[in-house]
Amino acid sequence: MELKKTLGLFPATTLVIGSVIGSGIFVSSAGMARQLPSGWMLMGVWGFAGLMTILGALTQAELCSRMPLTGGLYIYFRQVFGETVGYFYGWSNFMIAGSGAIAAIAFIFSSYLGEFIPLWQAPHSWQVWELHIPFVGSLFPGADLGEKLVGSGLILFLTLLNSGGIKLGSRVQSISATAKLVAIAILVIAAFCAHGSFEHLRQQGSTTSHVSSSWLTLCFVAMGGAFWSYDGWGNVAYIGGEIQNPSRFLPRSILLGIGIVIFTYLLVNLAYLYVLPLDLIASAPGDRVASQLMNFVAGGFGVTVVGGLILLSTFDTVNSSILTNSRVYYAMAKDKLFWKHAARVSLRTQVPVVALWMQGLWSVILLLSGSFDLVTSMYVFVNWLFYLLIPVALIVVRMKGMGQKPQFKTPFFPVLPIVFAVFTLAFLLQTLGSDILAFQRGEQPSIKSLMGLILVLAGTPFFLILKTRSRV
Repeated sequence: MELKKTLGLFPATTLVIGSVIGSGIFVSSAGMARQLPSGWMLMGVWGFAGLMTILGALTQAELCSRMPLTGGLYIYFRQVFGETVGYFYGWSNFMIAGSGAIAAIAFIFSSYLGEFIPLWQAPHSWQVWELHIPFVGSLFPGADLGEKLVGSGLILFLTLLNSGGIKLGSRVQSISATAKLVAIAILVIAAFCAHGSFEHLRQQGSTTSHVSSSWLTLCFVAMGGAFWSYDGWGNVAYIGGEIQNPSRFLPRSILLGIGIVIFTYLLVNLAYLYVLPLDLIASAPGDRVASQLMNFVAGGFGVTVVGGLILLSTFDTVNSSILTNSRVYYAMAKDKLFWKHAARVSLRTQVPVVALWMQGLWSVILLLSGSFDLVTSMYVFVNWLFYLLIPVALIVVRMKGMGQKPQFKTPFFPVLPIVFAVFTLAFLLQTLGSDILAFQRGEQPSIKSLMGLILVLAGTPFFLILKTRSRV
């Protein structure tokens, strides 16, 4: 059974906003501030990361216009590069990129919930129990077990909600995304109405991590936090088959949504720097910069307000990620490149319920087995590994005239796609190198990017089995 086209431009745009604005904008600036020497550089990294995101969005928007089908990048890669590349993209999305994002953001939701309601914590012996993986590193499944259990409950609840139909899931999405933007606007207004100074932009931070590194290296290291916050811009393409007039509305929703996100992120960071010097951003307790800001502006009440805002924001993002990513596995199953039952569509709700629950259960496993830092690092690296293929796919599509006549074309082709590809390759190489060095120095317990690659390559035997069965 095929999925029905029920969504218009507004719900599609709110899906983009909801998929992107999660928790990163409230916490990422702290880690970035510890790497960067000035407020201007912090703003510059956020702006440059937004620019690269726009280049990726412009490139993907034309692919969406040419091939507006459910499955998004899986469909594009399969049609352009063949089913092997398509399969490994979909597999990586299931194993870490999509499910990992759901798990990581659900963990942040539960962490902030712990500020309102005390969460159960496992005995110390459970928390320090170590699961060692040779040549890669260690996992600590028992750490933060109370937060992990609450996050798992959120994932299962929203999976059940989205099993009730895409209209129900998207309606919740539209309401929560709109409320989230209003709440962020209130935070920004409160900041600029307080006593602050734009001189904080020029002040130097006193952190020592940047002393021995070039400014370019520092920017690349800090950019990981920004990319985590910007990620999710292409998720709406996964439901292309359920959007009205998709060749027109898909690219518009992506570009409109990411434009709103970039403006919001720059405004929020400017508010941080107006109220707080760079050192106070870098030293925010638990990296909770938004809470630090509101504590200065409105005391304990402001911290409570920010906690509620982040709960709303992460709830919204988990919901949108569950709704969109499950369609990838549905599309794969239809092509006999995934478990066949994942293509099953509910007669009552018209959604791929099996794909939804497979994704939900694996997200719970990821959440329980790993740590937030590990999951997010694997997620960003694996996602950008496949983002490298987006500009290549568009160049091939243009050369071969594939797909339908597009209602949107990437401007300044092929310059913008090539710039995006070159930057993406540089970012991946720098991330892998930094990861290996940090592991060798004992600064982290595992090579996070390598663990992400292992999860991707773990799909090889399943691919061979599926191919063998398809020939029978």
